[in-house]
Amino acid sequence: MASAVLLDTDVMSFLLKNDSRAELYRNHVAGRVPVLSFMTGAELYRWAEIRGWGEARRDGLERRL
Repeated sequence: MASAVLLDTDVMSFLLKNDSRAELYRNHVAGRVPVLSFMTGAELYRWAEIRGWGEARRDGLERRL
C-alpha cells in the first residue's frame, strides 16, 4: 500500500486549480495517497460558497475531494 501524504489547504487548492505552484508539490504527492484534514475540506467548501460556485462546479469539487 502507498504511504499517505497530508495536504495543506493551499497545496490542495493549487492542485485543484492546476496553479503553477502545484508543480512544487507534485513530486511529494506522486505515488502516494493524498489525505485532507477535516478543516481543509471545510475551508475548500467554504471557499466555493463564498465565491458563489454553481451546482456543477461544486459537484466537481466534491468528486475531486
